[in-house]
Amino acid sequence: MFSALPDTDLFMPACYSDLRFSPAEGWKTKEALVKICEPVLPQCTPCPHRALCIRQIQPHPRKFDGVAGGRLWLDGEVIATADGVDDEDLPLPGKPRPKCGTTEGFDVHLTVGEQPCESCRTAADFAAAVEQLTAVDGGADVSVQAGDEAPVDGAEPTDQCLLNVP
Repeated sequence: MFSALPDTDLFMPACYSDLRFSPAEGWKTKEALVKICEPVLPQCTPCPHRALCIRQIQPHPRKFDGVAGGRLWLDGEVIATADGVDDEDLPLPGKPRPKCGTTEGFDVHLTVGEQPCESCRTAADFAAAVEQLTAVDGGADVSVQAGDEAPVDGAEPTDQCLLNVP
């Protein structure tokens, strides 16, 4: 039987040879993959190498199907997460992308299986605060100009980052 896990001699945990973590055969639908892989997903919870696993397997760019880093991936997208696993387990980001500093950049980090960088976390926090303010004000006119960029601490307000609440 063939394993869909990439060949490597960098990191080979005990789960590496277990075909239930990345079955190349025996499934054709999302439900079948979940049925095969979900029972082994809890084995990732105590593993201290989840970030290294994701960094090495690179599930998103390789369109990986199976379990890696405490998450069940289908075509490179997370479809289930083991209990006790959170985004802090993800690998640190590599070099910044053109979209860093926006909520879209935040989503890209999560999509490729990385911890979001500081500027993307700030943008996501800012967008969440605006959304919360909008919900609290019950539909008040709240607008953010220049996309969803967060203002830099200590910077003078500009037309690039304005929050208008009448």
